[in-house]
Amino acid sequence: MFHFLVSTHSPLKKSLQSGIALLITMVILALLAVFMTEFSFETKLETRGIKNYQASYKARNAVKSIFKAVLEGIEKQPELKFFTIYLKELLRLGTKGNEISFLNPPQPVALPAGIIADFPDVSFYTPVIRPIDHLYNLNRIQTPPFRTVNPETKTDVRLANQFINVLKKWNNSKSSQSVVSVPSQNIQLNLNDILPIYAAIFDWIDKDDKIYVSSIFGSIGAEANSYVSSDPHYEIKNGFLDKLSEVQLISAVKNKRIPFVQWEKGFTTFPVGKKYEMQADFSSIKPRINVNLATFDEIVKFLEQFNQNTTYFINYSPDYVDSVSQDYFEKRLEIAEEFTKKPRSKLVHEDIKNKLNNITQYDRSQDFFIAYSYWYEINLKTEIDNVKAEVWAVISVDRNSLTGKASNLFIHNFYLR
Repeated sequence: MFHFLVSTHSPLKKSLQSGIALLITMVILALLAVFMTEFSFETKLETRGIKNYQASYKARNAVKSIFKAVLEGIEKQPELKFFTIYLKELLRLGTKGNEISFLNPPQPVALPAGIIADFPDVSFYTPVIRPIDHLYNLNRIQTPPFRTVNPETKTDVRLANQFINVLKKWNNSKSSQSVVSVPSQNIQLNLNDILPIYAAIFDWIDKDDKIYVSSIFGSIGAEANSYVSSDPHYEIKNGFLDKLSEVQLISAVKNKRIPFVQWEKGFTTFPVGKKYEMQADFSSIKPRINVNLATFDEIVKFLEQFNQNTTYFINYSPDYVDSVSQDYFEKRLEIAEEFTKKPRSKLVHEDIKNKLNNITQYDRSQDFFIAYSYWYEINLKTEIDNVKAEVWAVISVDRNSLTGKASNLFIHNFYLR
């Protein structure tokens, strides 16, 4: 029997060993290449993450500093000077028109980096600081703390009519440069659309489970059964709205797909009034417009919500009519013209009262007009290396009714991101 042995020194053995060594070497090199590529990628991610963190830190510090400066300006500076001198030129950068709106300021525009010496790397955006005393507080639909308003009482009919008047204006809304600009699509809402929305908000806030029913128009609200099939499931609140975006949960609002910017333009959930008091009956406080900061058109549109000669209102008792509100509505053009005569001068409470004495027999100016704002929405943005920081807040101030001087400032809502 023959046996063939391969010598350890044979050429074949050496060739096999060399091939295996080469293969191992190639595998190791390939693994090293993969490892180095991953290491390089991880290093770049970590470096980028560090840069983003540094940029975020700087941007957040900058926006917080600007927020503090805004609070200082609102509290310490005369309001008219703060808006017409300090803010006006900045706001001009964000609008194409000649007239600046302080109640509906232009969309924020990025300013060149280094415009503020203390923050040379930070780009600031034009600020949004708008009075919100003129907005319709949805929580007024029920009286605190017991929420006992009944459907179609005098109070309810007046508030519903006012609500309907505001929403009917949406039919004529156009896109604008405003920070609360409305999308280009036209929203068509009639009384049969709007009344169920009001009724559903009423039922969302009230404390009972009785559905709001309009005896004249047949519109009904939405109690717990209307939310059983909601996906994801949630229950009706039966309490005051904590924030405006909550209206998007309400069935009638969801069904109409109304853009949220519409709600921001005309409504609030804060108890706008002269002074913030936790236990105050803010349902009795009407929205009021600052005649020193509002434009002619804004005063006119504001007064239009008080028209009671409407398809809705005329179906109810004549005793429900508020003669003062109706008179102010009918004389809205004359009133707006009187308040905005050029050159415009700063008006105080007595000036407002005297100007109205020449137009109307009713002395209820304090229910519709103010010379100083008490509530503000603030939105500030900064950016560095494509990393943005933003502050949004709602604040109120206590002011001397005669001088307008602020004594206290309260932050009611705040977020930083």
